Amino acid sequence: MVFEHKNGGPTLTLAEPWKRPGPTPDDESAIGRLMHGIRRLWPLVRPLSAEAVIGCHDRETDYPETGVGPRRPHWFVHDRRAAGETHDQALDVVDPWHVDPVVESVEELSVEALRSWLERAQAQVSPVPDTHKVGWTDLWFNATRVRAPVDAADAADASADVALEAAEARWVARVPCHRREGAAWVAGPTREMRRIGARAPITLHASHYGQVEVSVSANWSLWSEEGSPGRAALIEAVRGLVAGGWDVKYGAEYFHELA
Repeated sequence: MVFEHKNGGPTLTLAEPWKRPGPTPDDESAIGRLMHGIRRLWPLVRPLSAEAVIGCHDRETDYPETGVGPRRPHWFVHDRRAAGETHDQALDVVDPWHVDPVVESVEELSVEALRSWLERAQAQVSPVPDTHKVGWTDLWFNATRVRAPVDAADAADASADVALEAAEARWVARVPCHRREGAAWVAGPTREMRRIGARAPITLHASHYGQVEVSVSANWSLWSEEGSPGRAALIEAVRGLVAGGWDVKYGAEYFHELA
């Protein structure tokens, strides 16, 4: 049985290098630099929703200013194909945290769709354009699809599922394991998971406070247990970020393979 970590799983936080080799198209903006990181993680984890806080950054320091912000600071986007069904094992990806967000849906939440959505969010007028520019400060990816280890379920069996022992409730959720692109994938939260407070298999958080950082949280034991195929897959994905110039800032004490 797979178990969910309480209060979120062990987390790795990576920071973009202060001096980036370049310039290249992906290094021209904070959005581009974030998309570079998301692309590196794409073979393992793919967002099904994203929630953004948009602020105003000082033009000199690129640091967000407290008390200064655009008219619509909260934005939410989700994969349209991952919403709509109502049974327990159906995905439940539309659950924004913030009050009165701008909510959008796209046919498929690809890297390109994420970039376009963030660019629209940042296209707002700055209240102090001479000193501050509009830019994203925080992004949460709380609904995701994650490539499962080969031993998590029979990838050839479209009806296979994963038994998930929830952290916040005495409950075992049945999470479908589907075959996509020749591999087994699990996604969440499902409606059953949402009802018992269970998190998606892996969640991401990105921040932009002068420097872009990305945090990867392994909420299920499939991707955290020592010596497991899932943990090896997570380490491999993060090493892809490191190979792209990112630095492991926090979490190497748990994921010692990256120390």
